[in-house]
Amino acid sequence: MVEIDALLINPISARAMPAFVPHGLLYIASFAIERGYNVRIYDRNVEEQGLEDMLDELKPKVVGLGCLTGTSIDDASYVSKLIKDKYPGIKIVWGGVHTSLYPDSVLREEFVDFVVIGDGEAAFSGILDKIIRGNIPFGGIDNLGYKELGQLKYNNTSFVDMAKLPQPAWQLIDEEKYIRSKFYAGRVLTINTSRGCPYQFSFCCVPKVHKGKWRGVSAEKIIENLKLLKERYKIDGFQVDDDEFDINWERVLGLCRLLRSNAMRLKWSHFSRINILNEDVIREEAACGLRLIEFGVESGSARMLKFLNKGQTVEQVIKAYAVCRKLRVKTSALFMVGLPTEDGCDLKDTVKLIKRLNPHLTICTIFKPYPGTELFDYCIDKGIFSYPEKIEEIGCAYDRNINVSDIPDKTIYRTKRYFDLNNIYQEIKNCVFTGNFRLILYYIRHRLINGLKHML
Repeated sequence: MVEIDALLINPISARAMPAFVPHGLLYIASFAIERGYNVRIYDRNVEEQGLEDMLDELKPKVVGLGCLTGTSIDDASYVSKLIKDKYPGIKIVWGGVHTSLYPDSVLREEFVDFVVIGDGEAAFSGILDKIIRGNIPFGGIDNLGYKELGQLKYNNTSFVDMAKLPQPAWQLIDEEKYIRSKFYAGRVLTINTSRGCPYQFSFCCVPKVHKGKWRGVSAEKIIENLKLLKERYKIDGFQVDDDEFDINWERVLGLCRLLRSNAMRLKWSHFSRINILNEDVIREEAACGLRLIEFGVESGSARMLKFLNKGQTVEQVIKAYAVCRKLRVKTSALFMVGLPTEDGCDLKDTVKLIKRLNPHLTICTIFKPYPGTELFDYCIDKGIFSYPEKIEEIGCAYDRNINVSDIPDKTIYRTKRYFDLNNIYQEIKNCVFTGNFRLILYYIRHRLINGLKHML
């Protein structure tokens, strides 16, 4: 029987396969392992072993959960209550975006002992230092919230030095459950290379969580990580899962030089912003394997772009996609429908623009007001969205249909369905045109079979 120091749990958010890599937990785990602690990761989106069986087997002294606002809170609450009921000696720590935004509401719960606000690596290891080794007081751990004599206590907040972070603890997850097949490569893993964003979109909470700062690991550390993934897991592609990957052009160009000098021959993709696009940088990226850029278009309405504080114009969007087409880099367009104040004319402008751009993929999302954003406050103030006070009700609030716009529900869902079906059509057409039948089989296996599993 193995007894460990800590178990990091990724709550259920979506059981789709392949799953989303829990990057935050991988970094927290590697930081703790470097300090001599025995840590495991239990991703409830992919694990087949039952939670109680896992707890009985590993007997962790501390359990940490990372939570986004939404349905994952339901599962985090369920897990925490179960642990407190059946394993009362285990200390429970909540972290992640939701906890960083609403530490009070989380820490008040009887089933939560500690909260971590912001970067979690040093704080979680600090908790282990105190509980397991007893060598520092809780008051000396940055980014920590705890209870003392019935009062909620919060320490100073600070940022981890990204340069000093060890590589993610990939060995703690089953990589095959996270590897995806894309049009540009057959074995693709997502990586994370930076945190934060200096821009102030009215719909995004990232600037508030990271206090408007952007921090990235060096190009050298990115290459070190990619070498490990290529050697250990035989990846032939990667997707950069950063909010702002290419804000630092010098870092991007440094990565390109290292990809070339190390003969990595990997195909890849990343997200980007319209107003920081640099044709010379993209040309260099394309020469080093870049095959797809995903842009946040958000809306085709000039009025809505201004309302969202997006910092881009429709003309800039059109120009950016023209540059990518010229350089033969495929594009995705991420956009939202059902925004506050959005009307039928705004929606028509968006549909018109997306059709004109003709991207490789269109990612249409129905807007939901999330805490930590200006639009959340706007929707609350206008009385068009209500946010539950009880933490157990938050998941249900976001699991239902939400429409805070001036557009009929039927029109919103019809628009999303149109783009979703168009995506399927475009992917099939591209697969047939390029002879990529491997990808067709991949979609059948992962989309159709997984869909049937959820129906049973």
